Amino acid sequence: MESNLTHVPSGTLQPSGTDATQPVVWDAASVRMSFFTAPITNKWPSGEPLSLFAVYCLIRQGRYMDVTRRLRLIADHDEQRRFKGLYLDYFTPSGVFSYCNDQSLLRHSQVLCMDLDDLGGRVEELFLLLQDDPYFDTLLLFRSPTGCGLKWLVHIDLARCDHRTWFAAVRNYLMAAYHLTERQVDPQCANPSRACYLCHDEEAYLKTELIEIF
Repeated sequence: MESNLTHVPSGTLQPSGTDATQPVVWDAASVRMSFFTAPITNKWPSGEPLSLFAVYCLIRQGRYMDVTRRLRLIADHDEQRRFKGLYLDYFTPSGVFSYCNDQSLLRHSQVLCMDLDDLGGRVEELFLLLQDDPYFDTLLLFRSPTGCGLKWLVHIDLARCDHRTWFAAVRNYLMAAYHLTERQVDPQCANPSRACYLCHDEEAYLKTELIEIF
């Protein structure tokens, strides 16, 4: 399904402007994202850019199992934040960067990552609902490092409007369609170079067409 802002509930931002640098045909299997090793203060990417399938494998396999378990044993919110910054690797869902800031974007992935926080008892309900969202193409979906939220990666068409306009529209859509608060749909994730921590979720969802068969 193609993302379509014409179906976004009234009150959300509508598309404006175009980006002629983007290809006409977008292919999810060709998407690439930069990978960064911990700590979060490291802004230089490591290795080759990752595909969505490669990110999915990192999350599903055991690489981050122990550090995720240790994080979820921490009760203090500030200590959780400090722990994540020190020990979790991260990636940039919205593209490939030579350095982790907006000015160093080399190629936009046309993927947007929405960070849903403090969902309480709704984590599992929303995990199932978002897989089949009627308006946005869910590419990758996994539980957040703390287990209290979700990371929702969807396709956006930059030929229709820019990254930040898409972010505002999708954020408004999530709040209206899924009855989420402004706090629950993190407003701090609007910039293209926003980091997404990697963690362990053996039940992470990946769009079926992106699963590689060996």
